[in-house]
Amino acid sequence: MAVAGSSSRLPRVPERKLLSAPEAINRFVSDGDTVYAGYTSVCMGLTYEIVRQRKRHLEIVGGSVGIQATVLALSGCIDRVRAGYIAGALRPGIISEMMDSGELKYEDYSNQAIALMLMAGALGIPFIPTRSFLGSDYLDPANEGHPGGYLGNNKWAQLDSPFDGQKTLLLPALTPDVTILPAQRADEFGNVQLWGHMGDAKWAFWAGKKVVVAVEEIVPNEAIRNDPGRTVVPGFMVSAVVHMPYSAHPSSMAGYYDTDYAFQRQAFDGISRSSEAFAAFADEWIYGCPDRETYVRHYVETFGQDALQQIRADTGPDAGQGIRYTYSNELRFP
Repeated sequence: MAVAGSSSRLPRVPERKLLSAPEAINRFVSDGDTVYAGYTSVCMGLTYEIVRQRKRHLEIVGGSVGIQATVLALSGCIDRVRAGYIAGALRPGIISEMMDSGELKYEDYSNQAIALMLMAGALGIPFIPTRSFLGSDYLDPANEGHPGGYLGNNKWAQLDSPFDGQKTLLLPALTPDVTILPAQRADEFGNVQLWGHMGDAKWAFWAGKKVVVAVEEIVPNEAIRNDPGRTVVPGFMVSAVVHMPYSAHPSSMAGYYDTDYAFQRQAFDGISRSSEAFAAFADEWIYGCPDRETYVRHYVETFGQDALQQIRADTGPDAGQGIRYTYSNELRFP
């Protein structure tokens, strides 16, 4: 016998979050957004989709920004960088010229500072205190107003601690408009599991206003429930999940493949030194490979199956089986 009003107490069916890469980027990345696009784990597959959709006036943030920032800058997608390290500026070339001319604005922090700012954003607090940078030239007034800066007085603040009177640096919370990351696996409802070297990714997942994740595998919800300790972000916080094997390549994905240093050396070494070199790279690996399946197929055709096999992780236990926590299914009381 049905009870009046009982339908309102029925469990809510979780929303399915599976989308293609073009759908996810089109729906959740807008011109002018602040985008977290990885540090120790980088989602090149979704980065290339941003390039293909010609998003503009983005800000990229991260503890360190490497090849993803280089590709986005040379494609005209970003005009601001907030990071502790910009790989494309390490040697003379287009990125350095863009920074010198003001075409690419930048705010220099440190890996730790960016992680703390993302932590503040994840915790929902407006700023976070630190003693980092105190006593260094970083806070010298002569270095504050560099030509490439764009945050002005919003970059940091100093005060004396109300508890012990010691000088303290305050860093503003960082809440990216969208966080873009790779992960090992997720279910169709967006529950994402990640393990290995996370860097500041854990905080970026929680600080992002929107979260788009590319995963190596889509697993049943039961696999997530059987191994809950690996879940770094629950489905209700995730905007979209994209099934995209090798989404991080040529970066690594713990348990699946290692960093492809040979490919990085061959494909990326010269792209920031001339516009012609980058155009050739983009035509071949970004525009010429409209999805990740085509990208992997082209990689094998170019370098051989052995090159792909060399970076693959050794086969281990099936992660879908979960792990045992040795808990009893029955409560026992004395």
